[in-house]
Amino acid sequence: MRRLVTHLFLICLLVLSLPAAAKDRVWVVLSAAEGVHAETAAVLRNELGGEARLKFGVPGDLLNTQEAPPSLIVTVGTVAFDTTHKWLSERYAIWGHVPVLATLLPRSAYDARMAEAGRTARVVSAVVLDQPIDRQLALIKRALPSWQRVGVLLGPQTRLQLPLLERQARLRDLRLVKSPSVDRAEEIYPALKEVVESADVLLALPDSVLYNSSSLQNILLASYRARVPLVAFSPAYVKAGALLAVYTTPTQVARHAADVIRGWLAGRGLPPAQPPREFDVVVNSHVANSLGIRIDEAAEIAEDLRQAEAQ
Repeated sequence: MRRLVTHLFLICLLVLSLPAAAKDRVWVVLSAAEGVHAETAAVLRNELGGEARLKFGVPGDLLNTQEAPPSLIVTVGTVAFDTTHKWLSERYAIWGHVPVLATLLPRSAYDARMAEAGRTARVVSAVVLDQPIDRQLALIKRALPSWQRVGVLLGPQTRLQLPLLERQARLRDLRLVKSPSVDRAEEIYPALKEVVESADVLLALPDSVLYNSSSLQNILLASYRARVPLVAFSPAYVKAGALLAVYTTPTQVARHAADVIRGWLAGRGLPPAQPPREFDVVVNSHVANSLGIRIDEAAEIAEDLRQAEAQ
């Protein structure tokens, strides 16, 4: 009996001394091998290279394998998440136990895939790109403190957030100016015209029906003519003519994801899908000047928001 206990003890010591246990095998599936996806991969490698056995690749390379399943799959971008989700579903008998952490994708893409999957034993979580509603409204309250009427266009995705929008607006003494529901491109301009007649500022929320490459310039032009600036969710929108935005960079998403993976490696499991923890603010000073709006520096606004969230 004593010999058996000794053998078991030695086996435990051997397992603990291994540089990377089986649990440390993490695949990182990239939507593309360059751009923001490569940037995210580089940060993950730098953050976790000494803590886990990482393997990187695009879906066509990484998923076409005869290897045993990894212990965790991290996807970077919507294409990687969609492809991986479909691939795993088709091989559920063998791969059904593999948890997935999705990164660098909008919340709508994550929610849509989870709705399609229905009830499943696989654990799937995400660090999404969308800023939380309370942070976006806090941005308006901090950057434009005398403006109280916040306009929003309601499309198929944004109208699902209406109860939360209304609740968070009330908490900040802001009045929500809602548009009629928009389901088609031709309905955008009449809805926008109705909103800007009563709003001080227009808050853009991610919704592919409302805000896309075909509609953005017309929305920016109409809001500018009405002297109702757009508060956006992307620095590209600010460059195109929005007044300001709060956003998260791929590097910030990767650092957040690395912390989630560390927790998983430590045995804490994957948390529910969550918005990005880190963020920056960008301001278009030319738009502010042309509309006669006095606004603080972006870095100062961002730091105040961070301090408020830390309290």
